[in-house]
Amino acid sequence: MTIVLSVSVLLTAALAFLLLGSQIEMYRSIEQLREYGGLVDRPRPVDLPPAGERPSSVGLPAELDSAAAAVVLLLSDKCATCRSIAESLDGVVPDDVLLVIAAEDPSADSALEMTYDLDPARTLIDSERRIPEALGVTTTPVAVVVEQGRFSRATTVPSTRQLHALRKSLRSADTLAIGETSTRKGSDRI
Repeated sequence: MTIVLSVSVLLTAALAFLLLGSQIEMYRSIEQLREYGGLVDRPRPVDLPPAGERPSSVGLPAELDSAAAAVVLLLSDKCATCRSIAESLDGVVPDDVLLVIAAEDPSADSALEMTYDLDPARTLIDSERRIPEALGVTTTPVAVVVEQGRFSRATTVPSTRQLHALRKSLRSADTLAIGETSTRKGSDRI
């Protein structure tokens, strides 16, 4: 009786080990398929020609020139990922984010704000695409980071989760909303 019980326990353990191994292999295969299909949610750095310049020099609001840390999120009305990010914001644009929507159709300005219930104070509709052109950005969605009133870097934003991760990385005890004065050491030079 004990021999039969011992053998059944060993067979069950071996079966559990094989099932665990096949599950691990299945997850590896799924990850490879996602990587091959371009479905991986990884931001990529973007070249930013005006790095170090003030945001107002490319047509953005002058409030950004005094921001301790802010994100300028460039979206397009033709991009599916951009639309999903705009929808996920659900009309609530964080204080440290400025949306710039490059509209292909100049008559779509008000329609975009109504479709996504965007905060007009935190949203710019750029139907002439002047801001992306001045920044040298040709892809969307892209987040341009402003630190101490200057452009510091840019990155793609493949999802809302990555936008929130970027914002969290910028947050510190003295990060303020756009337009507020920083108390960081050296911020008086701006």
